[in-house]
Amino acid sequence: MNVRMLKAKRVEKNLRQKDLAAALGITEKAMCHKECSSENKFKAEEMLTLVKQLDLSFAEFDAIFFNHELTKCLRRTQKLTKNGAG
Repeated sequence: MNVRMLKAKRVEKNLRQKDLAAALGITEKAMCHKECSSENKFKAEEMLTLVKQLDLSFAEFDAIFFNHELTKCLRRTQKLTKNGAG
């Protein structure tokens, strides 16, 4: 997980950890722990809430939470489909 990018988006939107914690229904301490961990500690529904709260594009979402792995997977799938293997 790209913790720097997550924090940068939060700061860009003028939101505090306290604000996101409230949106997620977790404590500020839990939010701090999740935001500061290089491992993705967010549940799927929490990630979707963050997408809305931070107005993340798909590329930003993928970069922050999945290190661009979703995009890589989509490209491989599209390439296979284009070549008739899928």
